[in-house]
Amino acid sequence: MPTKQYNHYRTYIISQFLDAFFLAIFGLIIISSVSIAADKVRYGISHWPPYALAEQAKLAGIDYDVSQELSKRLGIEFDYRVCPFKRCLQEMKSGQLDLLAGIARNPEREKYMAYTDTPYSTVAVVFYVRKGETSRLVTYEDLYKMRVGYVSKSHYFEPFNTDQKIPKVDVDKEHRLLRMLYSGRIDTYVGTDPNASYEIKTMGYKDKLEKAPFSPKEEVSIHFATSRKSKHVTLASKISEIIFDMHEDGTIKKIHAKYK
Repeated sequence: MPTKQYNHYRTYIISQFLDAFFLAIFGLIIISSVSIAADKVRYGISHWPPYALAEQAKLAGIDYDVSQELSKRLGIEFDYRVCPFKRCLQEMKSGQLDLLAGIARNPEREKYMAYTDTPYSTVAVVFYVRKGETSRLVTYEDLYKMRVGYVSKSHYFEPFNTDQKIPKVDVDKEHRLLRMLYSGRIDTYVGTDPNASYEIKTMGYKDKLEKAPFSPKEEVSIHFATSRKSKHVTLASKISEIIFDMHEDGTIKKIHAKYK
């Protein structure tokens, strides 16, 4: 018959075994959680209505909706991180972000981002002036006599992008340009439609600002892109295929229609 000392010893051994067992299970859960978190795609989203509505409680917009569909079709969870466009680009360059949308192609960005071959949308370059001042901006040369607002690091068209003779004023978010133009701090600003028209309407400037007669007649394709320093860099080709399928099955068209 077991002694009390033996029973106590056996209880101690079982207790130690259970402690070790549950500690191992807990460790596996932690490691698994870290692994899952590491597999998430860090997706940068910058406020750019109607493509990205990031200054509200719940994210929305064309970019967000497209990314949700991409996440579902890829079978990979996205970790959404809101940042001003300029900072988003910096974090793509450093590898702190894996994925970004609303990107126009240019050689400088190609160095640190891998673009999808298939664009998910196209925007048209436009200029806005104050109501009644359309005669001030009829030709490209008129820009040399005006203070022109633009979003820092944005790519519009050549020669405007690299033309240093134009007096330019940069901001980090496009909606600030509307107030600056209306208050007289700038004389015009460059933007892209449909987002420029969307903000003019939703911010209450429809009767205060209007499109200038001058138009570069430039359409810019916008893409998703992965950071070349990201372990998810190879997703660019897969995302391109999925976006092509989304065009074919009408998903892209349906998402755009939601925000018109």
